[in-house]
Amino acid sequence: MKEIRKDVVVVGGGPSGLAATAKLAELGYDVALVESGDELGGILIQCIHDGFGTKLFGKALSGPEFAGNFIEKVRGLGTDTFLQTHVTSVERRDGHWILEAVSPKEVIKFISKAIVYATGCRERTPFEILLGGTRPAGVYTAGMVQRLVNLYGVLPGKRVLIVGGGDVGMIVARHLYLEGVEDLLVVFPEPWFVGLPRNVQQCILDFGIQFRPRTIVKEIVGKEKVKGAILVKVDENWRPIKGTEEFYPCDSVVFSVGLVPNASKLEELGADIDPRTRGPVVNEYFETTLKGVFAVGNLLTPFDYVDDAVETAFIAAEGVSKFLNNEPKREKPLPIRPGRKVRLYIPHRIEWLQGRDLTLFFRPSVEEANAKISLKLGDLEVYYTRRPYVRPSLLERIVLPRDRIGEKDGEVVLDVE
Repeated sequence: MKEIRKDVVVVGGGPSGLAATAKLAELGYDVALVESGDELGGILIQCIHDGFGTKLFGKALSGPEFAGNFIEKVRGLGTDTFLQTHVTSVERRDGHWILEAVSPKEVIKFISKAIVYATGCRERTPFEILLGGTRPAGVYTAGMVQRLVNLYGVLPGKRVLIVGGGDVGMIVARHLYLEGVEDLLVVFPEPWFVGLPRNVQQCILDFGIQFRPRTIVKEIVGKEKVKGAILVKVDENWRPIKGTEEFYPCDSVVFSVGLVPNASKLEELGADIDPRTRGPVVNEYFETTLKGVFAVGNLLTPFDYVDDAVETAFIAAEGVSKFLNNEPKREKPLPIRPGRKVRLYIPHRIEWLQGRDLTLFFRPSVEEANAKISLKLGDLEVYYTRRPYVRPSLLERIVLPRDRIGEKDGEVVLDVE
């Protein structure tokens, strides 16, 4: 078995893993980047539409262009990258993390002082939304359709039903329309699309793509190949309304019904998992509850913008540096709690005594106009800001000046008023 010693091992070669690797290398650390797939760039390689990088680079890039910036940077810094290398086990021993990995060429034991997990998220499947009917050919996830169309030039069908009104579903609908799909329908249970407003306009309304809110798929019809689907209207609680069933003929059904962080490996290692985000519980530098193990990007929670996911990688890289330099932490972490109108949030605690201001991401559980976002420590309001509008489909980002917290004790409550 080949043995490799590094300061840090980054697991996952998507945009956040690449960004963390580049930042750590720039800070002077010896880093290895381990990716189980054939290529670097993650999901962005198949996302040929533009809109990436507007915050980070000030222009709208395609997915491959965005990823290419970081791939070139990582390679330019001379960082060791390991493709087709799958981490099979991780354990803590003698103050180091031991990662055993296999590739077609060899078995490798990495010995590192810290780990950055950047394993992203996965798509929910039809099984997870309790869909009835048969399982014929012609049922896809949205990510698989993007891969088929953009990388292999294969259309999934000519009459396509898309299930899900989020950003990915809308983007895939536009792409299939432009590639020549003859009939296209998007259905979702909410009263309106749940993705970014720009995608509603640019992906759906601009092309006149048909959609039906308050509608779900009851079952898929077909034995060997999809023949259609039974659609049914739902009420405000997503309960099917009797008598509204309708057969919709189609040859393909594409599911875009949400993303789930790939946190199972961290959970197996003993990291605490947040049931709201389904990702790891982290401090303000995105260190998990395992000493020296950090998590970044969509592994924390699915982000609306890849730019925000990459920002977590930059912040985590600084945290790794603080960890490796044994910078002092608070005697007792300061927990962050959600208020009544906050659905999910990261980070979950403040742990370091000094450092950058605190970047918090959260999704509200309500729609509010002229919303006040506040952070309270006991009865003291330590920060507030306003937004013209907040809603659950938009991930909010705020920055809390660290000196507003200082060395105070208690718990910080994040809420929307």
